[in-house]
Amino acid sequence: MKILLAAVLLFSLAPSASARGEGDENDAVPSMIPSSGIMIFYKSQGPLSFVTMTPKDRPAGAKELGTVKGVSCQHGLSVPIAAQLNATSVSGGYGDGSFSKALEVILKANPETLGLYDVRTDLRIFSILGIYRKLCTEVTARAFGAAA
Repeated sequence: MKILLAAVLLFSLAPSASARGEGDENDAVPSMIPSSGIMIFYKSQGPLSFVTMTPKDRPAGAKELGTVKGVSCQHGLSVPIAAQLNATSVSGGYGDGSFSKALEVILKANPETLGLYDVRTDLRIFSILGIYRKLCTEVTARAFGAAA
């Protein structure tokens, strides 16, 4: 009877069991700057997804330009209407924190760049008491240019 009970328990828990990190290899967490309360103004762009080349996809003979970095940010402001913990606030958001803006920054700083590979992205959040928020998309990649 104990063996049967243990088998039933094991089979009932099996679907929820997974290795740590399993299944998250393709997860992306796109993000827009959060807003709360009464929205007064919101004009913001954020990252969604970006498909990139790997080192083996780099064209043969392309000149290695090294590591490049671009940052794009969104800003938000939330002002409480009353001095209570559950008070409503007036908020707004602005900025282009998208991948395309970060790539535009990279290409402007490195005009000889023909392509990027081994691209990594990070989201950085800066907040002052929840009143001012800044959400930045940081793109770091290896660049290549025309063959020398």
